[in-house]
Amino acid sequence: MLKNFLLDLIFPRFCLGCQKELNLKTASFICEACLNNIALNSGIECHVCGLRNKNVRNRASNIICRGCRKKTFLNGLFAAGKYQDPTLREAIHQFKYQSAESLKKPLTELLIRYLKKENLIEKLRCPTPDTPGVGHRSCLMPIPLTLRRKLSRGFNQSELLAVEISKYLNLPVANFLKRQKFTEPQAKIQDWKQRKENISGAFALSPSYPLFTRCRTPDKINKVILVDDVSTSGATLEEAARVLKEAGVKKVYGLVVAKG
Repeated sequence: MLKNFLLDLIFPRFCLGCQKELNLKTASFICEACLNNIALNSGIECHVCGLRNKNVRNRASNIICRGCRKKTFLNGLFAAGKYQDPTLREAIHQFKYQSAESLKKPLTELLIRYLKKENLIEKLRCPTPDTPGVGHRSCLMPIPLTLRRKLSRGFNQSELLAVEISKYLNLPVANFLKRQKFTEPQAKIQDWKQRKENISGAFALSPSYPLFTRCRTPDKINKVILVDDVSTSGATLEEAARVLKEAGVKKVYGLVVAKG
C-alpha cells in the first residue's frame, strides 16, 4: 500500500480513456465517466455463427444454434464488451501485459453490469448446497498460464477476474486445469488455423483434482464457467472446453470481458 502511494506521488496516473490525471482515491486506471462510456454488448448470440438468440427465457441453456452445436465444445460464450472499444482494449492490455492489477475491479464491474443487464446472474449463480457434505456442482475456472508466464506477469489475470466474479455468483473458483506446454501468445497469431494448432494440447486436468474421474460422486462438477480476459478466435476457450467435456463435464460456458 505504501509502495503504491509513493509511486502515485512520483508517477501520477492518468485515465486510459480521457487521459485526465486521476486522484489518489481512484482505485484503478479508468475514471468513472470513461468506465460508464464503455458500451456493453446487447443480447446473447451464438458465438459460432453470430446469430442472435431470441429465446430470452431460456438463454443460458439454448445459446448455440442447433446447426452449430456440433462445431463447438462450448455451450455458450458471454462477452461483456467489444475488444474494438479503444478504452476497453487499452485496459485489458495494461492489465495483461503491464501488471496493472488494480484494473481487475473495473473489468469485473463491466462483466457484472453485462450479466445483470442480460438477466444472467441468477442463471449462472450457484445456490448454497442444502445437503450437508455435498459440494458445489458448478464452478468458475480461470484459463491457466504456464508458470513461466505467470511469474513474468506477477499473476494470472484470468484468475484475478474469476476470484472477483465469484463474490457475485456465489461460485467457487477451481483450478482444475493446468497448462502443460508453453505456447506462443495467441494475440501474436492472426490466422485462425494457426491459433488452433498453437493451443492444441496446451491444457490437461490437474492430477490433484480427481473429481472428474468419480462419475458417481455427489459433488461431481457438471457445469464449468471458463473465465478469461478476451476471446478473439475462441481457440483457447474451445481447447479448454474440449478437455473438460472429454472428462465428463456436461456444460461448459465461456465468460470474457471482451470479444474481438
